[in-house]
Amino acid sequence: MLLKTVVCSGINENNDINNAIDFLKKYKNVEFGVQCSPKKAGYHTPRFHWLKEFLCKLNEQKIENKVALHLNEGFVVSFCDGKVPDEISELLAIGQATGRIQLNFKIGREFFASGSVPDITTLEKTINTLSSHPVILSASQPNLPFIQKAYHRGIKFDVLFDDSFGEGVAPSTRKAPLFDHAFQGYAGGLSPENVINELIKIAKVAKGTIFIDAEGKLKQDGHFNFDRAEKFVQNALNWQKENRESLTRQNLLQTEK
Repeated sequence: MLLKTVVCSGINENNDINNAIDFLKKYKNVEFGVQCSPKKAGYHTPRFHWLKEFLCKLNEQKIENKVALHLNEGFVVSFCDGKVPDEISELLAIGQATGRIQLNFKIGREFFASGSVPDITTLEKTINTLSSHPVILSASQPNLPFIQKAYHRGIKFDVLFDDSFGEGVAPSTRKAPLFDHAFQGYAGGLSPENVINELIKIAKVAKGTIFIDAEGKLKQDGHFNFDRAEKFVQNALNWQKENRESLTRQNLLQTEK
């Protein structure tokens, strides 16, 4: 197992842009996840203007693919209906700083509460219009049949395992990766304090490259905190460094099976 990317989600307009850039320069494995919805990141919101400034500065310094836009509510519905929201299109046009796009829809909740699912052909076309930006889909239990159908159809996407779907609950065991040819990651209750134990759980079931994503437990006083994020990243990367030999041996054994 190789931990390729550590996602620190929840950074926003309450955080200093220069501090964020320094953090990305220090930790090459880090990706920032920014929550985006019409209310939080629509035109004329502080977050939209903060994001524009942040991405422009990253672009100026040629820091690429380090910010993931996590689409929620109306933004994710629009995307699934075949239209990339205007705000998101404008942010993506700034340069190469934005990398992945995470679609936070959950079948059976909110806009998909009726049990309806996104039209897979429409979603595929929208994903294909953003070929340079990998899309992340949540493999929460209600989404699994749809995601399996999308995978077998040949749609390219990354997978995030989080059965608590943003509620910050760590499972007793971690699920094995679903697909052979997809970048797969783990979220759900990850923190600076428990990331080592959770990586041990993940290493028991995963091979190849993975990513991890934390948000709620990186906060202090309700806001994203760089100190807590740094502890999270350091603990994760140090664990991998210390266990590199055993992880490599484990991957070889799993491949032989």
